Amino acid sequence: MNLTNLYIPLGTSGSLVFLEPEGKNISQDDSIRRRVQFATYFLGKRIEDGSTVYQFKSSDAIQSVPSLSFYFPDPSSADFLNSVKQIGRDLIQVLSSANLVVFYPPEYEERVREIFALIILGNYSQINERELGLPDQIFGRPFSDWKKEFLEIGFQVFKSLRSLSGKNSITTHPISASSEKLKEEGTVAYVAHSLDKPKLEPKQSATQSNNSPESISGSYTTGSIKTGNLKEIKTDQDSDQAKESSNGNISAVNTNAQSPNTSNSNIQNKENSLPTIAPKNEQTPKQPESKDSSKEQNTVAVKSQNNSDISSNSSIAKDSSPESKIEHVKAESPSQIQDSAAGNKTKFSIQVKMMGIISLILAITVSIIIGIATYFFKQDSETRVQENNLALVDLVGLKVSSDIQGIVTKAEQLIANMIRTNLTAEDKRFINELFFQSDKDFLFVGLMRKSDAGLVADQKFFNEESLIEIGLSEDDVAQNILRNSEAIEKALTGKPLIINSTPGFSVQSFILAVPTNQESGIPKILVVMVKLDKIASAFTNKGIITTFMVNDEGRVIAHPVEEVILSSTSFLDSPIVKAMLASQVDQGQIRYKSPEGRPFMGSYQKIGFGDAGIVSIVSEDKAFQAVYRIQERNIYILIISLCLALVIVFFFAKSLSRPILTLLHATLEIAKGNFRMGIKPTTKDEVGLLTSYFITMGEGLEEREKVKSILGSMIDPVVVKEAMVDLAALKRGKEAEITAFFSDVAGFSTISEQLTSVELASLLNEYLSAMTILLKENEGVLDKYIGDAIVGIFGAPVEVEKHAFKACKASLEMVIKLADLRAYWQKNNLYSKEAQIMDARIGLNTGPAKVGFMGTDALASYTMMGDTVNLAARLEAAGKDYGVNIMIAEKTVAMVQGEMFTRLLDLVRVKGKNEPVKVYELVNFETLATSSQKEFVGLYEEGFSLYLSRQWDSAIKKFEDVSRAKGSKDKSAKMILDRCLDYKSNPPQEDWDGVFTRTTK
Repeated sequence: MNLTNLYIPLGTSGSLVFLEPEGKNISQDDSIRRRVQFATYFLGKRIEDGSTVYQFKSSDAIQSVPSLSFYFPDPSSADFLNSVKQIGRDLIQVLSSANLVVFYPPEYEERVREIFALIILGNYSQINERELGLPDQIFGRPFSDWKKEFLEIGFQVFKSLRSLSGKNSITTHPISASSEKLKEEGTVAYVAHSLDKPKLEPKQSATQSNNSPESISGSYTTGSIKTGNLKEIKTDQDSDQAKESSNGNISAVNTNAQSPNTSNSNIQNKENSLPTIAPKNEQTPKQPESKDSSKEQNTVAVKSQNNSDISSNSSIAKDSSPESKIEHVKAESPSQIQDSAAGNKTKFSIQVKMMGIISLILAITVSIIIGIATYFFKQDSETRVQENNLALVDLVGLKVSSDIQGIVTKAEQLIANMIRTNLTAEDKRFINELFFQSDKDFLFVGLMRKSDAGLVADQKFFNEESLIEIGLSEDDVAQNILRNSEAIEKALTGKPLIINSTPGFSVQSFILAVPTNQESGIPKILVVMVKLDKIASAFTNKGIITTFMVNDEGRVIAHPVEEVILSSTSFLDSPIVKAMLASQVDQGQIRYKSPEGRPFMGSYQKIGFGDAGIVSIVSEDKAFQAVYRIQERNIYILIISLCLALVIVFFFAKSLSRPILTLLHATLEIAKGNFRMGIKPTTKDEVGLLTSYFITMGEGLEEREKVKSILGSMIDPVVVKEAMVDLAALKRGKEAEITAFFSDVAGFSTISEQLTSVELASLLNEYLSAMTILLKENEGVLDKYIGDAIVGIFGAPVEVEKHAFKACKASLEMVIKLADLRAYWQKNNLYSKEAQIMDARIGLNTGPAKVGFMGTDALASYTMMGDTVNLAARLEAAGKDYGVNIMIAEKTVAMVQGEMFTRLLDLVRVKGKNEPVKVYELVNFETLATSSQKEFVGLYEEGFSLYLSRQWDSAIKKFEDVSRAKGSKDKSAKMILDRCLDYKSNPPQEDWDGVFTRTTK
């Protein structure tokens, strides 16, 4: 798709917000060409956690670039302005000078434009509605009302800064009435992000994000964010926001796409809040830490009409100790500073610490006592429960074992009497009736053997009277025995069995199957069916204990719960039943957990019949219920004790903290720049002595601030930091390998003649700010501004890894950024026509150079000197003749080989040097070079090789093809082509080496 429908510049951050109706998608080529790093989709108004918000979220239409998700609060919400300002800061940090595309349903176009207008106003409150192309009304309120509210915050910071520093210029031009007019016309803005934050290097774009240790489901991780080079300027509204800097309100979701200028940023998603981003401290040389060093976490630079160092002249540093680095000034009222500084600098007051420590000691002591008491009480309870369990199963086991032995004995006597041959049928009937009348729990007694047809009863006797009472017949009993015949037959192996015969039978009962050889030596089974009532009384619930009986297969025989008996539940998976069946002893106890995870204590006792046993279990939750109740009461006592202790300690600590709070107030006065606090020692103890030394320290800091303010108004913050560590070393200077950077605007003299002073200041301010941001983001140090020219150093005073690559990267980003600025100026018809097509040239060279403070003892500046620096300056000037934006020297090319795509331009001998040098054009990143670029560079270098070998005609043909492949005129090719034509007519001398000698700088 073509991202030209509508876009809004994100202030002067260097980012654009493209607004596109839904139904479109963004291709990889579009994202690279327009430097689109993220995309999002506007869903409209939503209700989240009871609050009204406007939601921006990922969408299926966003596939080729990472997506952003965040909430924009409703204007009626509390703390709306601070939330909007924070969203703007987060967006600026995430985008890092790249661009964002927002998709939206067509009916929401005006709403989306209004939302982003407020986001921009929150951080760049001087921008007017005409620049953004917005309606007069935003959310039903005039644009001017919103602007006024944001300006009240912004100008409070600006005025506080001027009152502290007295110097707010960015060039050598003094502040005059025109600057006040400039502010009124909307050209003063606030760059709300750090100039030192590095960006993602393009060669990492293919795999970087997903390899991060913090990457989850392909989300980006936050890169190293270096801060502290600028002074921090906060309003009272901002200070509260900063305190919440551990969270982020914008989340970045990877969709397997990368852009060449992306910053590897991820801000963790907390979709229901709008806190700030927590940056990372910059790595600096080790030195003693100061109390205020944490203030270097966030930075805000003020961009004014003039053109000197945007990062160093914005404010005056404030220290709190001789060893501290560059600190930050807070532009607040005295009461606000006391409140916000106390909240930001002191995590816990002395009162809170004393209350916390004493409460902690009390809580730990009482908790240990409660824990020990609970432990021993629990141990005692556990022992008692286990003893009771064991005694219970022993008692129940004896009773059940006795009952079963009695049942078997009676049944054997009945069978023995019935098979006697000398008894008449009448005698047998009498014995049968007498047997069942004496024990009505018997339902059936039989002597059975196995035949081909199954079990056959040789002798069988029914309790007819009991069966009639319970409404059963002999056939019902026979059918029940038949259902359990398979289990009964197992007794033929010689092992007695006990079987639950209740399932499918209307009476709870069990069957005893006892192997016997009472007749003819033929294996037979004594089968006895008995009502469960015979032994059921032993298995009633006994408080918290549950007792039941299982057979050798783990199936329940008796249980307090009737449903368990009716279903013949198997307890074979129960750990205690497993332990009993596997045990070689008759008695034992274990602790185990149920399948649901509930802890139990259990005991078992085998009854000595068919491996059946009695099991008794109790839930630990119920067993230790009394323990837990006592523990709960103890906790209540602990809480009450803590509350009483807190009240007592509160009043005691308050009396001790008053003199310390006086010193804290004096510290806050120093933070505001008032080094004469007006305090005196009131006691003769340690606090009084500390107060005396504190007064002396304030006087020393006042002198130190004067030195720092002078340094901060002249040189780069990185240099200032190093100077605070070891100023003598910088004064001595050193030889270091650096990459020198020179840039200049082409035809600026013509442009400056066509603009008013206000327009010229605005143009330079916008251009230099954007370029300086990119310089600083790539760890470059600003040497100086010379009118429209920028001089920078990569690799000093702090060593920078891959400084040549970072210088090249910054140069390419500047070219891209300037193209965006030109598009913006043309779209809004700003400045003159020549300014709208303004171009810049850059020269880079890598090598040794002398770096340090140069000048006199009274007046010096940090700069670089040497042949390396001179050649870089010559290359910048030579770029005009060759028609290229970025010209670099041979050593720089060698250090970025494989990372940058370059073109060998010429062999030249610059003015003032005898040795020839190879000069190159920096075309693109190696990974992003297009086929067209590769084609015309290949043709040019082939032609140049032919040129060096004096093959004029072939070289001319190649150089003619260069412009065709490039798609536009190539001034370098035209220059070498003209030389070929000249040498073809007037051949050079035999010793000609192809070197062209420049006669101008």
